[in-house]
Amino acid sequence: MELINIPLYAQVQWKLTTTRFEEWFESDLFTFNWWTMLVLFIICSYLWWKLTDKSRLKEIVLYTGLVIIMIIILDEFGEELSLWVYTTDIFPIFPPITAIDISCMPMIYSLIYQCFRTWKSFIIATIVMATVFCLVFEPIFVWSGIYIMLRWKSYYGFPIYISIALISKAAVNKAYYVSKESLN
Repeated sequence: MELINIPLYAQVQWKLTTTRFEEWFESDLFTFNWWTMLVLFIICSYLWWKLTDKSRLKEIVLYTGLVIIMIIILDEFGEELSLWVYTTDIFPIFPPITAIDISCMPMIYSLIYQCFRTWKSFIIATIVMATVFCLVFEPIFVWSGIYIMLRWKSYYGFPIYISIALISKAAVNKAYYVSKESLN
């Protein structure tokens, strides 16, 4: 690819992208961690579909979509600021850790949303989830070498995990309230 009259930042970005692909082909693709991420993605996506209350599908998809957007934005933010890095990706382009960002975590968030309908029970379940994420899942991913914390501690994520759930639930509740009000 000829890089004439292309701004320097675009040239550097292109070189980083091609380097990322080369590294992925040489170091990630078909490794144990790659297969783990792929299997997690498939299993969580399947479980989400099987366990989701289809009578509330629109509402749960809206909630899950908001969760995914926030997770991806925050994950990109953390990686861009070199707070953490992921060593294994299913595919080497955004989002950085697809299996977790758009499958596993959203599945757990949405099941909590679906099962705990009152704010009190939802908040309690969300606190338990955030605790498990910080004290169990993140250390497992660090131990496995999939996730490396550079300038980050697991417990920093605790309020973030809770905020994602609360903001998403409040937004969905507001959207449904506005929708019902406009029908009256």
